[in-house]
Amino acid sequence: MICVRVPASSANMGAGFDTLGIALNLYSVVEVAERKSGLEIISNTGGDTVHNDKHNLIYRAMERVFERTDYHPKGLFIRQNSKIPMTRGLGSSSACIVGGMLAANVLSGRQLRYTDILHMASQMEGHPDNVGPALYGGLCISANIDDRTVVKSTKLVNDLKYVVMIPDFFVATKKSRGTLPDFVSRQDAASNISSSLMLYHSLVAGDFSELKYGVADKLHQPYRKSYIDGFDDIFEKTYENGSLATYLSGSGPTIMSIIEGDGKEFAYKMESFFRLSSRKWRCTVLECDNVGSVVWETPDQ
Repeated sequence: MICVRVPASSANMGAGFDTLGIALNLYSVVEVAERKSGLEIISNTGGDTVHNDKHNLIYRAMERVFERTDYHPKGLFIRQNSKIPMTRGLGSSSACIVGGMLAANVLSGRQLRYTDILHMASQMEGHPDNVGPALYGGLCISANIDDRTVVKSTKLVNDLKYVVMIPDFFVATKKSRGTLPDFVSRQDAASNISSSLMLYHSLVAGDFSELKYGVADKLHQPYRKSYIDGFDDIFEKTYENGSLATYLSGSGPTIMSIIEGDGKEFAYKMESFFRLSSRKWRCTVLECDNVGSVVWETPDQ
């Protein structure tokens, strides 16, 4: 049995649209074994979008590796145990893609390098800012350059916590991306570049004085916030309760706050705020995962 543990990821990080992402200690575990025939898929993720046939995202990711390596398994058993909420902006699809590709690569004799898998996963996902952290861990700068995908991962050594605020509704990434304008002003583009650089420096250098400016975004959050009732009020309340920086995780609807300390008091205050405002959100305190995906093998069960 091949086992792959893949971390959740939070992309965009405010100003770093399609370029910045961070791995979090919330995991999807994919187990794969080759069988004599047939396809069996077991998943605890639930929901109408999870297929137990060849439309399954993990299986489709594995197929791409098998095509690339010219490997033809007779049958497959796939089991996923995931703690990453689906369609909430925490990289659930990237975890499936990366997990499936890494498992398929082991089955086919480890013919592909991680750089190959990174590029294939980025092509399948459509952008690299989730697959980079899912594969390598840490804080990642990602880019598609010509016909390759490049990721630079920095392992964070600070004690910051990342409080994810997850609502009881979802926003499809395709729908959310469709709200974005095709063109932006030079001024807005320059603003995002400076903010994203400030964010990266703040997290790596441990200087959090300008972290709030580092997540200031003009490219996607102003357009996506219309899908979230009370968006501005929630952001304002996070800063009142001590957030260093708050941003929309991925395409949302999860909202992320970066916190000093253990994050428990902040999470309690935000959950109280959500209850009083009759909004159904839950808070989870997470840390940066600096390891990335882990692969191991166990005897078949």
